[in-house]
Amino acid sequence: MSAARHLPITETVWSISIDSSFTPSHQGIIVAYGDTVNFTNNSGVDISIQFASNAPGQSVGPNLGVPNTQTVGFIAPNYDAAANYSILVGSIVQPGGPYAIQVGNGCMYISITSTTSTPDTVSIPIGGQVKMYSTDTTYSIAWPGCPSTGGPFSSALNQVVSGASNNTNRQENIGTATLYNYTITASPMEGNGGGKVKVVSS
Repeated sequence: MSAARHLPITETVWSISIDSSFTPSHQGIIVAYGDTVNFTNNSGVDISIQFASNAPGQSVGPNLGVPNTQTVGFIAPNYDAAANYSILVGSIVQPGGPYAIQVGNGCMYISITSTTSTPDTVSIPIGGQVKMYSTDTTYSIAWPGCPSTGGPFSSALNQVVSGASNNTNRQENIGTATLYNYTITASPMEGNGGGKVKVVSS
């Protein structure tokens, strides 16, 4: 009896097409370690893909120049990571973004300090991860106009507690592709800030 053959695991190739309105065909994706992510430019002009910093998380991929009608891509890293990206023509950011790529169980981070959210708008794919954290004080989080008082998450996220050991508000998003607004309030009252969690579909 001959031994079973071990076939190599084929990595997935994700193809994201950019149309003439500078909208990607997949606005939010979750990929595995080592997957290939290709951007095909069908916009009619040269574009670039610019990834925003996601501190303290690691990078997902490099910024890419994608000439018109061409395909340019990168290999996803072998670690959990997430990033938002924008589409630029020259130095001008095109409307509609940001868009999201998550690798493995990576998450997007939102820093809340002095009633300011950074970034103001963060995109995550359906099923993706986001973590709000504070390094100065405790903040209350409210989700006005959302179907759930805890926002788009599988369990309510209504407070962020300061301190590294307490920054565990990592939630799995199970919502639909829509925009969720939130407000933040420090205690004692220091005024209100807020931001947006933009859930984008694949």
